[in-house]
Amino acid sequence: MEKMLVNGVQSNDKIAQICVMALKDEPGVAAKLFQALATEGINVELILQSIGRDKTKDISFVVMEDVADKTVSVLKNTFHEEDYHEIVVDKEVGIVSIKGAGMMSNPGAASMMFEALYNCGINIEMIYTSEIKITVSIRRNKVESAVEALKEKFTGLE
Repeated sequence: MEKMLVNGVQSNDKIAQICVMALKDEPGVAAKLFQALATEGINVELILQSIGRDKTKDISFVVMEDVADKTVSVLKNTFHEEDYHEIVVDKEVGIVSIKGAGMMSNPGAASMMFEALYNCGINIEMIYTSEIKITVSIRRNKVESAVEALKEKFTGLE
């Protein structure tokens, strides 16, 4: 087993969270959505899809804040109004990540991260994990305290 090495904390408080609520749950819908955004050069992070209800699903993701309005416009041009219930934009979010080798092969990195955020009263909205990074979206006004808490939890980080 590879030793876990958290070697950095990253953050971005210039993002917006977009949620397409009650999007029709059909094959190809996610491909259509993200292809339309890619065609317009809109980069997406932290994709979250709900388990669904009544033949619909919610798809949430984050984009850079300066393309949030363009993103909504692209979505409205891509889907008919009857294909979804509403598009919700939240420009008061930020993301915080811990990065390093061996995250997924060593239990505990996520729980340590989440505990540090909990101890600061920070609620996690979305979570993304990879082999080298764990990223969460949180309220924008909590990003700075989250970064400090994570640096303290994983001592010695700059």
